[in-house]
Formats: sequence, structure tokens, C-alpha cells
Amino acid sequence: MLVDSKKKKLDTPTLILEAVKHVKSKKYTPDQVLASIMTEANEAGAILMRQGNTLYVVHKGKDRMGVFRVLNADTPKNLIENSILFCKAIYMAGFDVLTIDFEQPSIISVFKHIFEHRKRVNPDVNGKPSMGYSVQKGKNGYRLTAVLGPKREGQI
Repeated sequence: MLVDSKKKKLDTPTLILEAVKHVKSKKYTPDQVLASIMTEANEAGAILMRQGNTLYVVHKGKDRMGVFRVLNADTPKNLIENSILFCKAIYMAGFDVLTIDFEQPSIISVFKHIFEHRKRVNPDVNGKPSMGYSVQKGKNGYRLTAVLGPKREGQI
């Protein structure tokens, strides 16, 4: 069940349980997904960010890149707003590019909406949008690569 975070904030364990119910995996049971998420969230170096009833798990890679997962139990409208704030925050934390692998093509529409608001997220020095994304379809699903703002030098 999706819960409007503007009306009720779920505690983190309940958020994760509700989010797992919405993951429609062809390969894994809900219990396997839950076990994987709990293991992933407790890995050394994992960054957890929460906005509303949406939890983001980020793993740092090289050159200001990261891999992330979204666990959502919020309404679609709130998910988009939560994700806009997440993109701003994770860019401020030093990440320039994130990737996410997923099976459900509906996730692409969420990013489409986020990037329609890209001037609000991380504009360049001239106030122009500096964000973008690409999606590749593979045999096991999709990979989305998101550029969150102007590229910066150095490591996080």
C-alpha cells in the first residue's frame, strides 16, 4: 500500500516492507528482495537518504559515480518530488553520475518527470539545465544512467 508521506510518515522498517511489496521481480520472491535490500543497506560505505516515504540506497564508485536503489512506499506525485530533492542532495554530497538497474519500465517515467524539472535541481552557472539521462535495455531489464549536474574534478 502506498502511503502519502504528507499525511503519514512510515517508520523505516515499515517503509522497506511496503516498498518490497511493490517490487515485481520475475526472478526473486519478496522475501529474497527484502533480504537483499537489508544486506545492501548494511554494507560498508552504503549511503542511505530518505525523503518522505522513499528511501534511497547509494553505493560510491569511482570518479564521482554511484549506483543506487529506490525503495518507495509514497504516492507517485510525492515520489517525483522526493526524487528531485534526492538528486539535489546526492549531487551536493559529491556524486555527478548515478546508475540504477531495474526490471519495471514504469521507473523510466519517474525519471522523465524528474528531468522535466531539471532547472530546479542542479542548473549550471548560467542557470541552464545541466542534467540528463539515458536508458539502455538489456536482456535482464534496464539500466538508467543519470547525469546530476556539471561534472566536477576529483574524488568524493
